[in-house]
Amino acid sequence: MEALFTHPLTMAAGAALVSAPVIIHLINRMRFRRVRWAAMEFLLKAQKRMRRKLIIEQLLLLFLRCLLVFLAGVLFARFLGFGTDEREDARATAHAVVLDDSPSMGEAILAEGRQTTPFAEAKTQITDKIAPAAAQANTPQSMDVLVLSALDTPRGVDRLNDATIGDLKDYLRPLNPSPVRVGLADGLRKAKERLDAKGDEVAKVIHVVSDLRALDWAEDGDAVKQLLTEYTAAGVRVNLIDVAYPARRDQDRQPRSGDNVGIVELRPRSRVAARGQPIDLELRLKNSGATEARDVQVRFLLHGKQNLIPTTQIPSIPPYQERTTVVTVPGIEIGEEEAKDAAKRFKVITAVLANQEPGGIAADNVRHAVVEVRPRLSVLVLEGRDQLRDSPKGDGFYLRRLFQDAFGGIEWVDGSPADLDRRDLRPFSAVYLINVPAVTESQREKLEAYVKGGGGLAFFLGPDVRPAAYRDQLYRGGAGVFPMPLPDEPSKALTPEQKLGRQLVLSKRVLTRDGGVKQHPAVSGMYQGERGGGKDAEIERYFLFANIDRYWPVKRFGKWREDQSVRELYCLPNDASVAEFEGPVRDALDKMKAKANEPKFEKYRQYLDPLDRRVRETAAGTAPLASLATYLDRLLCDQINDGDPSEPVLREFWGQPEMTDIKGEVQRLRDAVKYGDPLYLVKDFGRGRVAVFTTDAGGAHASGSWTDWPAGTGAPAWLAVMAELHKYLSGGPADENRSVGSVLDESLDATRYRPALSRSVLSIDLATALAGRDAEVQVGKAEVETMTQNKDALAFRFGKATEPGVYLFTLTALSGANNDLERPEVRALPFNVDATREGDLRRAARDDLAQQAPGVPVRSPDDTAWITNLKQKRDDFSTRRWLYLFILLALVAEQAMAVRLSRHTRPEDTELLAPSAAAAFARGTPAAAAAPPPEEPAAV
Repeated sequence: MEALFTHPLTMAAGAALVSAPVIIHLINRMRFRRVRWAAMEFLLKAQKRMRRKLIIEQLLLLFLRCLLVFLAGVLFARFLGFGTDEREDARATAHAVVLDDSPSMGEAILAEGRQTTPFAEAKTQITDKIAPAAAQANTPQSMDVLVLSALDTPRGVDRLNDATIGDLKDYLRPLNPSPVRVGLADGLRKAKERLDAKGDEVAKVIHVVSDLRALDWAEDGDAVKQLLTEYTAAGVRVNLIDVAYPARRDQDRQPRSGDNVGIVELRPRSRVAARGQPIDLELRLKNSGATEARDVQVRFLLHGKQNLIPTTQIPSIPPYQERTTVVTVPGIEIGEEEAKDAAKRFKVITAVLANQEPGGIAADNVRHAVVEVRPRLSVLVLEGRDQLRDSPKGDGFYLRRLFQDAFGGIEWVDGSPADLDRRDLRPFSAVYLINVPAVTESQREKLEAYVKGGGGLAFFLGPDVRPAAYRDQLYRGGAGVFPMPLPDEPSKALTPEQKLGRQLVLSKRVLTRDGGVKQHPAVSGMYQGERGGGKDAEIERYFLFANIDRYWPVKRFGKWREDQSVRELYCLPNDASVAEFEGPVRDALDKMKAKANEPKFEKYRQYLDPLDRRVRETAAGTAPLASLATYLDRLLCDQINDGDPSEPVLREFWGQPEMTDIKGEVQRLRDAVKYGDPLYLVKDFGRGRVAVFTTDAGGAHASGSWTDWPAGTGAPAWLAVMAELHKYLSGGPADENRSVGSVLDESLDATRYRPALSRSVLSIDLATALAGRDAEVQVGKAEVETMTQNKDALAFRFGKATEPGVYLFTLTALSGANNDLERPEVRALPFNVDATREGDLRRAARDDLAQQAPGVPVRSPDDTAWITNLKQKRDDFSTRRWLYLFILLALVAEQAMAVRLSRHTRPEDTELLAPSAAAAFARGTPAAAAAPPPEEPAAV
């Protein structure tokens, strides 16, 4: 309408109307005639003295009349649709409010001296601003409030008025931020569904009331952008209302956000423990704020009881960084009654942030984990040569001695491959296959089902292994439980000369190709100190004495190298001939030497030249390849730190920009020289874990011993690796710590379980835990559900974990030859707040919002102009009271000036200016009173 109002034709018509007083004035002036009259000449002379004053007053009167015509025209134009702010949506409107109640909306903030949260501000925006403003419209206004955590139960209001707004306040008043995180895209889709049901004859508006966190937009931004583009194209107006503190301003590229420290992970390294056995807990905290967090203390509750686990303290967590610490839980005792009840064996461990945060959210200050405590742990060990199991020559002799002597509370159960068909594997915390030649189809299916259900499986290979059977049955092209295909033959036996040469070189015989593997849960316990930080790997000194003579040489190529679930932890040194690398070494060193001879590198040559000669001499000699690898390590100085004065100088040399390409070439050469075939690999399979050693567990064979690692000088390192291996296998599923609101999908064997299951939840009151008091573990009411059966599989889908806690699922397991035996099987899964996402309170930047929500306005609580628009009433200058007061004053002034400048001159003014003319122009001047007749003389 603004274009119509400013059209040339309408502007010309308006100008003509405004100039009407001027035209009338000019026409009146044309009617005047000059008449020669002496009296008038006198008047003109008198008037000339005040001419300027009269002209100004006349112009002022003319201006007032033009102004009144202009104001009248503008006021009249707004009723004809020519206003610049015409309400095109002045019709029935359906409002859909998407209320974000994710945990981040519970951020504690101090605004204007009062403690509040973004969620409280969001409720105020809805009930005190949006709804009342819309209710003032003259057309029907409806509103649907959709809380993100309860999209299936929206609150609908058919007509907004004082009564329904009061009901809406009563509905929102008890609501608090939910522990469940739901994306804005889901809320937008549901809001559109509700609006579509209103029909096409009403206007549609979506209000998204959220804190607009950066992480939410980074993950859901593309989906939200697509939805917003579709909605705006369909004529649906969308408002993004940012209720985070401080209020977002137009000039802020990156709004300020609050600090927060939260517990992002609490994971027991063993999900199953024997009674009285210590348990290591891995605790990870994150500082999501811009300031350093100091002296962060964490308390623990063991099944609701304080002071049973020592409090831990982290001195410092830098901004936006994480810190991990390890806490040891003293042995947990259980009674005989608890030992018999499968559900009572599960103990809830709760970590609580003890520090009082000035801000942040409280939901991520508490985290739960669960441990099953059994009277004893059982491991099933299957040996290929079970007739030798009691002899030092047996396949599992050293492993059994380790479990029985060093690992307390573990029951060693001997078996053979045939036992896989007879035994139920579910009660075992881990299963070990040592030098087992092969498995049948049914045994393979049973192993895979066991691991998929959360079990741990370890393979120790040996000379009796049949590689074709492992490839076909266990690896199955990458779909099986075994992580990689085996070659056709094991490695060749070492000659006496090779063994002697190995003894003459002091280098590690077990290596890590990547330093990052030391953080893997299968070995991390060897490299972390008591407080979770790194420590000197003293145990690796015994890697110098680990003699592994034969193994299965798995090559690093093929499909298995692309499998993200497979990880190589340890490898062997390369035992090839040094002569194979003489040419590549010479070529690489020649390139390095050419650069090093430049004048700018002169200060480095004192260390480069001696190492260059040694490397060349070693490559051209007959020394073991490990010697060449040692000198290349000293040349690069990227994997050693012995304190030699040459190390910082050489690191500076390789750090020069000109050396980047040559350094990469030398590093690849060193890796090829240094690292041999894999020794220790792991794989995540389903919910369980698999470990493979490409050599055996120390048995003696007719062809000779494969390794003396379990019994030789390097035995302390083997003991440490085995201890971490068992913790890893019994540590439970990798996805054990789930987020509330996530969906659990399970598939079970219909021949091994009944379709019915029951579930309950173990929870602890959040406020009690944060207050530092004992908190009773509340057991929720058990609910019975029936799984869906599809042929031989039972499918179970659970998405009702809306509160943090430990959820127990009790199944009925079948066993026996005819599945005639039943026993309860309990699975426990902790569900916690998504602290990684919700704890990061950084807000979406202005540019990101403009890109992800093009054309959608971003509002703030301080912005009230758009709230007024919801009233569907004009809110321009024509509605202001001061305008009408101004018009009234203009009218009064115009009338006063008109009277003053009219020809009805006051008589006293005329008498003052021209007394004689006043007499001549007097109208209706009363005649002089007649003189009274003379009195008659009195009679005499």
